Amino acid sequence: MRINGVAQRPVPDGQANRLTPERLRTIVESAHLNFLIGAGTSSAYFAPLGNIEDALTELADATGSKAAKPLVRASIQGYFFEKVLAPNVRIIDRDPSAEPVLRSYATFVRTLNRILLRRHSTLLSKQANIFTTNVDMLFEVAMEELGIDFSDGFSGKIRPKFDLGDFNTLRFRMGSRYEHRFEVPVFNLVKIHGSASWRQQERDNRKTDIYFDHGLTLVGEVGRLLDKAKPHLLSVSVTQAEGEGPTMRPVSELISEAKGVTLTPEVEAFAKGYDSLGIVNPDKRKFATTVLNETYYELIRRFANELEKENSVLFVHGFSFRDEHLCDLVLRAARTNPTLQVIVFCYSRGGREGYRNLLPDTEIKNGNIEFVTPDEPGEGQNERRINLDVLESDYFAPIVRNKLPEPDQRIELEIRTPPVEPARD
Repeated sequence: MRINGVAQRPVPDGQANRLTPERLRTIVESAHLNFLIGAGTSSAYFAPLGNIEDALTELADATGSKAAKPLVRASIQGYFFEKVLAPNVRIIDRDPSAEPVLRSYATFVRTLNRILLRRHSTLLSKQANIFTTNVDMLFEVAMEELGIDFSDGFSGKIRPKFDLGDFNTLRFRMGSRYEHRFEVPVFNLVKIHGSASWRQQERDNRKTDIYFDHGLTLVGEVGRLLDKAKPHLLSVSVTQAEGEGPTMRPVSELISEAKGVTLTPEVEAFAKGYDSLGIVNPDKRKFATTVLNETYYELIRRFANELEKENSVLFVHGFSFRDEHLCDLVLRAARTNPTLQVIVFCYSRGGREGYRNLLPDTEIKNGNIEFVTPDEPGEGQNERRINLDVLESDYFAPIVRNKLPEPDQRIELEIRTPPVEPARD
């Protein structure tokens, strides 16, 4: 396999974690850069999804009374809303609890920005695509804090409207004295499953426009509806070990518990409000259930098109590949585009086997999907997991030429904290 004229040797199985800075530098210098970010990347702040997707999918096929299934669905969605959507209000408010995860995201994006700024290729634009199935606001807030240019699909100032044409816009700046024009790095942030900040508005022709909801007012409205509905909802999750995702109670058990229960107006109001959110429901029937189906199709197609480009690389972090449609797209692109490289960063050494089951060798005829695992720990040491901080510090930061002095490596995020009262004698 060759990338931009440079021969790339397939990595033997026993060397799966030997992604050296030199090899990674060669890749980023000569390839179209794409990232696929999943729920595992933000799990330090948000609860893992666990088997919510399986539970909602099973519920769609289950039989139950007229009120039982809607009640079970609303109960699961209420759990998802509370754990995944509601915390975004704290993120955009710069709550101190969000500072550590925002700092991790900001450090990571800042390093990628420097890589784009300094790569020498004149054939490639200074752009990177960040595809994410997450609906949180971490990337947007981190990039805005750093003053980094990014396109999220919205154009306009007063009432930003979603427009796919906003992506892949090159941006240049001109010096004030000598009128020298230079390209600035731009990130295309493509949120495949929608976002907590998306608000939908249906037009007369039954088409839906998507607008950017600056203050997450819709999330706030739905949150208030959930507070009223909570006394009428079922308890859907069971206690899990620390670091693991929630396990939903068996759907048959939930439907049995809901038998004979009346669907209250509070639950109906929450269900209606939840359906108005600009997100793709976390179940395997995304194409059939989402009201964003047209936008979802377009974003998925964009993802597929980027993987079909010659000399492209897809870095994967925090994504489990249990989304069957995205998994199939990546496998198909790897089979049909031998110049594509897919590099999957495994959070732990034990997690590699799960990836190999979903991305088996028999499906990878070009040998262009590889798995990077943490180094084997020494005696008496704990395994160094590849979280976002390790991904930045151990893999991407070392490839940046002419590293800046240490003091300039700090990223200060403006955190709103209450003023401190002066001490009184």
